[in-house]
Amino acid sequence: MMTMFLICFFVGLVLTLLITIFGVDSFEMHGDTSGAHGHGQGHIGPSWFNMSSLLAGVTVFGGVGYILNKVGMTSGLLILLFAVAAGLVMAWLFFLLYAKVIYKHDDSMKESDFQLGGQLGKLTVPIIGKGMGEMVYVLQGTTRSISVRSENGESLAKGTKVVILNMSKGVATVTAFSEYD
Repeated sequence: MMTMFLICFFVGLVLTLLITIFGVDSFEMHGDTSGAHGHGQGHIGPSWFNMSSLLAGVTVFGGVGYILNKVGMTSGLLILLFAVAAGLVMAWLFFLLYAKVIYKHDDSMKESDFQLGGQLGKLTVPIIGKGMGEMVYVLQGTTRSISVRSENGESLAKGTKVVILNMSKGVATVTAFSEYD
């Protein structure tokens, strides 16, 4: 049993260090049925089974089991129960840290970041006939620019307010935006 506790402790510790150094925490099991992995639609919040929480639990399980064996606790079942309880508590604490601190500030790109239909902006480079121009727009507090074409091949002057109709191959199709009173 001592060997199992030592293996759990050292494997958990080494993998935790690797995740910390290389920043890989992509092992998330969840019931997302939208077909997309990660934090897309249909998946709200972090997974209960993330790699950091899992490894914290395994590491503490191994460490507590080893320590209880070394201090002279003789009941193998009692050692196992204490080790499992400590591992579960630590995994839960890491999940809370992950959910409340780390995941809360996760600004990973989402599919909705690329759905620009209906986005308003202003031309910074005019569109001449069927040629291309450029527009600027604000998305999530950041000013961005994108190449654009007019919907019907009409020319649009610099400074014209436009709205994106759709995207194709990284170029937005726009039309002049008129404000109605």
